[in-house]
Amino acid sequence: MMSIDGTTTHVDIVRKRLTGEITSPASKKLKEWKALLTGRGIKKYRKTIVSGAKIVSDIINSKPEIINECIIPSSDPVVPKNLPGDIPVYSARAALFRELDMFGTQYPLLVAAVPELLPFDNHVFDDAVTLLIPFQDPANIGAVVRSAAAFGVRNIVFLEEAATPYHPKSVRASGSYVFSVNFYKGGSLYDLTELPVPVVALSAEGTNIAEFVFPERFALLVGIEGQGIPDSLCPEYTVAIPIAAGVESLNAVVAASIALYEWKKRR
Repeated sequence: MMSIDGTTTHVDIVRKRLTGEITSPASKKLKEWKALLTGRGIKKYRKTIVSGAKIVSDIINSKPEIINECIIPSSDPVVPKNLPGDIPVYSARAALFRELDMFGTQYPLLVAAVPELLPFDNHVFDDAVTLLIPFQDPANIGAVVRSAAAFGVRNIVFLEEAATPYHPKSVRASGSYVFSVNFYKGGSLYDLTELPVPVVALSAEGTNIAEFVFPERFALLVGIEGQGIPDSLCPEYTVAIPIAAGVESLNAVVAASIALYEWKKRR
C-alpha cells in the first residue's frame, strides 16, 4: 500500500526491507550517526545526515549513488518512494530517531557520502565569478550555496575559517545544492594573495554597487559573520550595498545574494 506522499506504508513490506533495528543508545551504528551531526564526525566518516521529505526525495532521484543508508523511526515504519532496493534500511526506536532528526521532520533520514573538498588550483577561477566563503555558520553556508547555484556560480572556495558545507544544517538550507556545486579547499581569509583574478569584497566602505563595473572575471568575497573583512586585507575592489540609515549591516548571505544578482543582471 502507498501513502499520499508515495512512501511504502505496509508494515510487513517495510520489515522485509529492514537491515537492522536500533534499540539501544549504546549501539555502535547509532553513535556513528550521531557523530554525523557535527563537523568533526562528518570529516572523520565522510558522510552526513540528510533530512526533510523534499531533499530526501531529490537525493534519491538525482544522486542515488551517494546514499549509504536509510534510517526510519520504528514508530512510523515507512520507506521513501523510489529508494533503491540495495540501500540498507535501519529502524530506530522513536527516542533514538529523535536524536538524529535534528529538525524534527519525523521523516526517514538518509546517510549520504560526501566528497572531500577539491584541491585548490588556478583553474578554479576559469569561470566569470568564483565565490570565496569564510562563513562559520553551516546554515549560512547552505543558504549562500543555494543562491550561488541560482545565479549560475559553479565554483566555491571554502576558506580555512569556514565550517563544513556538508553539515546537516548546510545541506538542509541549500536544498541539496551542496551536492551539485564544485567545492574547493582554499587558504585563510587573512592570506588572500596572488590570486589569478581580482578580488571583489563586500564592504560598507566600498563603491556603491549601482555604480560598480564588475571585472570580466573575479572572485567575490564576503566577510565572516559579524566580523566582516579583516582590516589587513587589501582587495582590489570593495563594493557596498546601500541600506537605510541606522541599520548596521546586511546579513552576509543576503549581501552575497544581492551582489550575485547584480552581476548576473548585467550579463
